Amino acid sequence: MNIVDAPAMNSSFRVWRRSIHDSIVMIDGKRVTIVIVFIALVTLVLATPLQAQVLDRAQDFYRTTTRSWLGPMEGIARRLYVTLATLEVAVGALTWFGRRDGLDEMATKLLLKFVLLSFVLLLITGAGFWLPPLINSLAAAGQSAGIVAPPATPSEVVDTGNYIAFTVISTSGVPITPDSFAALFFALGARFIVYASFAIVAVMLVLSWVESYVALGAGVLFLGFGGFRATAQYADNYLNYLIYLGIRLFAVYLLLMIGTAIVQTFIPPTMKATNSEAQATVAAICLVFAVLTVRVPGNMAGRIATGGSFGLANALRNL
Repeated sequence: MNIVDAPAMNSSFRVWRRSIHDSIVMIDGKRVTIVIVFIALVTLVLATPLQAQVLDRAQDFYRTTTRSWLGPMEGIARRLYVTLATLEVAVGALTWFGRRDGLDEMATKLLLKFVLLSFVLLLITGAGFWLPPLINSLAAAGQSAGIVAPPATPSEVVDTGNYIAFTVISTSGVPITPDSFAALFFALGARFIVYASFAIVAVMLVLSWVESYVALGAGVLFLGFGGFRATAQYADNYLNYLIYLGIRLFAVYLLLMIGTAIVQTFIPPTMKATNSEAQATVAAICLVFAVLTVRVPGNMAGRIATGGSFGLANALRNL
């Protein structure tokens, strides 16, 4: 290569580098444009109010379906329980004879074991009556804990988001100018955040209830393991899991009550699209509300219910 050609190659390299830079900037600009258009389209789609009671109907469908599981699962649990309870009585008798316990002590332990096993059988045969209050009572406590009544159903949560996103944040009467276009875009973004936040909370409420329905409808099978000391821990864990679900619903409704109070107290009835500061405040409040509703109930229920036990396995071992 000649030395004379070096400046020409340096110039060509600079032109090539500048063209690549311009191409990257153009690509980034296209990406930003695509994101902006996507947010605008999603917001416009969400501007059509959600069909009334759609989430409630979905929740009712899951509740009705899981209730149909209870009968067959109770039958399986009873047969499993009878087998394991027979084994438990046999193992207990061998233990008593091996320790040479007196007849009075053996009779007392047999009576106590019979009472304990009868209680487990009562839970199995009356699962539809005894188990739902473990969850429903805690959920009802969360709903009635404060002065402000929280939304009771997922559709009511979404309706609250609809009200804030499409009634409080008003875009009517905004002039078409470059400055107002930025304000309008900011308002559409605030709408999206508000609506998405309440939609997430509604989905969280649906998931919490549906998980409870599944646990009550199909989980009764695990009570059948309560007939034998080696497997009774599974029944213990199941009952503790029901307590966990109830505490989580309790916390969800407490946070819904707080969110409702915030909406009624701190969010004005309406605000113009040009008031970007107020819209940012509303969007931030709704986003924090959604994050708290997703994070806090599970953490609270986990810390309270973890390590808890009804002592069924230990009681069978000690008798």
